[in-house]
Amino acid sequence: MEKKEKYEQMYEMLVTYERKIHEKNQKRISIGLKCIIIIPLIFLFLLFWTGSNKVVFLILWIVSLFLLAAYLILVEYMDYNLQEKLSEINDEGRRVDSLIGLEIDNVPGNLRNVIQRIDDGLNSEAETRLIETKASGEGADAQKDADTEVKENA
Repeated sequence: MEKKEKYEQMYEMLVTYERKIHEKNQKRISIGLKCIIIIPLIFLFLLFWTGSNKVVFLILWIVSLFLLAAYLILVEYMDYNLQEKLSEINDEGRRVDSLIGLEIDNVPGNLRNVIQRIDDGLNSEAETRLIETKASGEGADAQKDADTEVKENA
């Protein structure tokens, strides 16, 4: 029984360690996102304050954005691997939670909704009537009326 209690204690320590690391990773992600906003503002301030060459600040800004993006990717990757290993230990088939893009599974549906809204916005009533008249094969007079209405609206 003593071994089983030791294993349970070790497992609880592992789970609490993983939770702490996950919380730290969440803080690291928020700090990285704040830095993505703050660093360009600092370079912009230095650009106007010093009045020196703009190319230098542009290069520094771009390099800093690449470094911050690599940092954010690294933190997300380490957190993903940690959660994946913990789920292997548990022998669970649970889905690993990601720090960035929690709604990534909904992207195809969201894209369809956006495309539908854009399509609805682009197709005015006159264009819709023109398409319907062409499809229904009504006379040339109805088609000319729809054409002139589209031109007037444009």
